[in-house]
Amino acid sequence: MAQDAHQYWSMTEGVFNCLIDEERTEAFKRAIQNTVRKNDIVVDMGAGSGVLTMLALKAGAKKVYAIELDQHNIGPLHEIFRVNNVSDRVTVIHGDVSKIELAEEVDVIIGEMIATALIEELQIVATNNLLRFAKKGARILIKQYSTFLDLVNNNENYYGQVFKIVRYEYPDLKKLQSKPLSEKSLISDVNFSKMNTNLQVNREIKIVANKKGVINGIRLSGEVTFSDDSKLGATFAFNYPIILPMDSLTADIGDIFMVHVKYEMCAGFKTLAYSITQQKK
Repeated sequence: MAQDAHQYWSMTEGVFNCLIDEERTEAFKRAIQNTVRKNDIVVDMGAGSGVLTMLALKAGAKKVYAIELDQHNIGPLHEIFRVNNVSDRVTVIHGDVSKIELAEEVDVIIGEMIATALIEELQIVATNNLLRFAKKGARILIKQYSTFLDLVNNNENYYGQVFKIVRYEYPDLKKLQSKPLSEKSLISDVNFSKMNTNLQVNREIKIVANKKGVINGIRLSGEVTFSDDSKLGATFAFNYPIILPMDSLTADIGDIFMVHVKYEMCAGFKTLAYSITQQKK
């Protein structure tokens, strides 16, 4: 049987990785089951594979608006909803979720457009826009995002060479795990149940080393709090920590470091600046 050439996602690997990431998707499934009620009108921002849309329907939603920006994902979404016999309860919208207009108010806003530390992706601006169409008392699936910072000893050696680069720390690859040399410090908290107009992060934080070692990386990590107060950190395809490279500093227990981090959330790495200084004893 011939197959249409459009049966693929534009960013196939990324969408597929999110779909098969069981820890991530099961966490969203539980939160959706605890959030969506019978006959709710739901919007799924950045529908991707469509799995969250269908989980919302399974949880009792009457209708879901599945919004997707990438035109190459629209065909596969329609096909996925067709073969799962839910097309009559899903309205697929091709458009920018940060600007889209909805035809009616919604009971629940779901969707995952999270990138670590909220540096990239558009979770804030997308949610801000959809809050305009939220009913009074509407439930926001991702209620909060917290960003943390700690100091680490980071593996910079690959193939016998040294790479001082921004890198990701995938939790399922043990060889990529850094050694923490301090406790985590909170640098920002974003509450998605209200409009967020100030997207600037500009923090100077005092961090105390709690282990001896060589500090050569600043680690940014994050944690999502869902509407049912369950939490999710880093998984295979979600929210994995970012390591920012730095010149090596030797630390003893109790040494104090001042770390300055500045960026605009949802505006990309081009806005990111950071520095670290070690205080003399």
